[in-house]
Amino acid sequence: MTILLLTACGGSPAPSTSADAAPTGSASAGYRMADVAKHNTQQDCWVAVDNSVYDVTSWISRHPGGPDKILPLCGTNATSAFRGQHGDQEKPNTQLASFRIGALLD
Repeated sequence: MTILLLTACGGSPAPSTSADAAPTGSASAGYRMADVAKHNTQQDCWVAVDNSVYDVTSWISRHPGGPDKILPLCGTNATSAFRGQHGDQEKPNTQLASFRIGALLD
């Protein structure tokens, strides 16, 4: 199964406003899985991987394995899928890190 390399798209998403949703680190926003789950379409696709949240919307059409490898992951915790495909490979993990929009808080 081919999985995703991720990219951020324009705009800044709003962080979770839960009382216990304090961002981790001074520049990081925090999100809950309920927040991620709302972004579950081709036009607005977030995934969680390894306790971080990524906006992959603009990467869907550029994914080497095709959009159908990412679309089922929109709005989900995609850790198992990403790790199953890419493991500890340096390039996918470095690229993934650059698309982070915040921490996964739950």
